[in-house]
Amino acid sequence: MARLVLLYLLWVGVTVSTVVHLQKRIIGGQTCGQNERQYHVKLSTDADGSSLHCGGSLVSNQWILTAAHCKYPGMYAVLGVHSGTKQVVEIKDPPVIFTDKDENNNDRIHDLMLLKLPSPTKIKPVGLPDCKSPQSTPPPKIGDKVQVAGYGATSAGPNNELVTGTSDTLQCLDIEVVDCQTLQNSLKTDDPRFYQTIIYQHWFCAKSPKVDICKGDSGGGVVYKDRIYGVVTFSGARRHAFVEPAAFMKICNESYLKWITQTVGVDAKCCIM
Repeated sequence: MARLVLLYLLWVGVTVSTVVHLQKRIIGGQTCGQNERQYHVKLSTDADGSSLHCGGSLVSNQWILTAAHCKYPGMYAVLGVHSGTKQVVEIKDPPVIFTDKDENNNDRIHDLMLLKLPSPTKIKPVGLPDCKSPQSTPPPKIGDKVQVAGYGATSAGPNNELVTGTSDTLQCLDIEVVDCQTLQNSLKTDDPRFYQTIIYQHWFCAKSPKVDICKGDSGGGVVYKDRIYGVVTFSGARRHAFVEPAAFMKICNESYLKWITQTVGVDAKCCIM
């Protein structure tokens, strides 16, 4: 309940520092291959890039896609950390967050954010999906496995408690896409007020035995067949792993994908597959 209340506060304007426990870490994964996830970005609140705040993904040579609840005053992007080249870059431009209007013409925040690097990088970005073309790869469906990645703790406590920690290496895990109804039912029961703040957002869900996400990996990319189809946003359980599905923002939502490509601009042409 506390996690859901705090996420609700985030949507109504409280700083992300009050909801740090919302961020997610990888549990039960394995070290990513050397050629995997070169586009993964570690977001930090320290100038030397030492702290772990969130994850993100390069979707062009100058733009990072992450979660809106990762917004924080004074952010640094650590590029190439998985490949070992590690370049820490200060994010100077204001973040761009997806919003739309409700039936009363009030702004609604969705959990997607784009961060612009001060100059282009040579690191190859992850491909954005072409969700409409008949020749393109269909989005992941229930039963398919998607991949998430992060630098957080790699195990839970003796009773599956979520524990604090970080990994020296980027961890990857495969997790199965499931129906979101179980998670939606839990949210409706446990915190209907919070549920009303996210019901308008577009997400898909995933859950597998003995793997989970937790602190540090919010904003990381959810990848399927080498394309980014989601962004890690939240999980239904705060204190224990393996309880509720995780929710990912759905990139193939027409409004989301249009916003990404329009914001990124001409650079996106290199990245839509």
